[in-house]
Amino acid sequence: MKKQICKYSIIRFQPYPETEEFANIGIVLYVPASKRLEFRLLDSKHYARITHFFDPVCRPVFIQSSKVISAEIKRIKDFIGNTAGTDIDFYAELIRDREDIIRFSGNRALLCSDPEAAVDKLFEHYVHRSFLHEPSYEEKMKKQVRDLLDQYPLGGRYKEGLIGDTDKYEVRFPFVSQDAKQTIIKPIHFKHNKPSQLIDHGLSWLGKIQQLSKLGFITRDQILLTYNTPDHNQKQLYNAFSGIKQQIEAEDIVMVDVNNQDEIIRFATI
Repeated sequence: MKKQICKYSIIRFQPYPETEEFANIGIVLYVPASKRLEFRLLDSKHYARITHFFDPVCRPVFIQSSKVISAEIKRIKDFIGNTAGTDIDFYAELIRDREDIIRFSGNRALLCSDPEAAVDKLFEHYVHRSFLHEPSYEEKMKKQVRDLLDQYPLGGRYKEGLIGDTDKYEVRFPFVSQDAKQTIIKPIHFKHNKPSQLIDHGLSWLGKIQQLSKLGFITRDQILLTYNTPDHNQKQLYNAFSGIKQQIEAEDIVMVDVNNQDEIIRFATI
């Protein structure tokens, strides 16, 4: 798909103009060539980061402001999609500087071929600060498993290693036993922000295991996936996790909660 020039702006929540403090809560992106407008906004239910940054009295203000700006952007998006031949720059009007609780950063530009994917990536960067925490979940899980193995006479038995063949297919795993029959432990997190991200992550590792098994490098009973789950109150994410877990286990791959120490040690000592 051909790349196009896109404009984007960061949506900011600024309840106290006097202090000039703000929190990034969303992204709006506009493709001038196709007059396409995309946006992503922090769910008004996820107000904890706002109240932590400011104070609890901001909760109702944030919830109401989030609903108002979401409705406004949707209205403009629909209007642009149903209006042809106008020279009005609705994007410029949307992000213009104004004295309001919801404000927009200055206009920025990038080249992208998929506006929706670009919005998601920008949102993860500016709102969820993905540059800081992308690896943190699985890194914490790795440390948790490493600490557990070190508590038993297993610390020296499991090392990071490659499974497969350079000329065919190989995958790096954090815990590979050095015994004659290799066993593998792979922590995999499901702390994603969207069901599609969670499912893609699970399918990615399922595909790797399937390929290694198909080429004869491992049997599926040699690998253990330790996981942590989304919160039960995040219904859509938890449902996505339950579905992908069933799909992985249907391939005879064992999955164990990372906090289930007994099962992890039982597998590690096979």
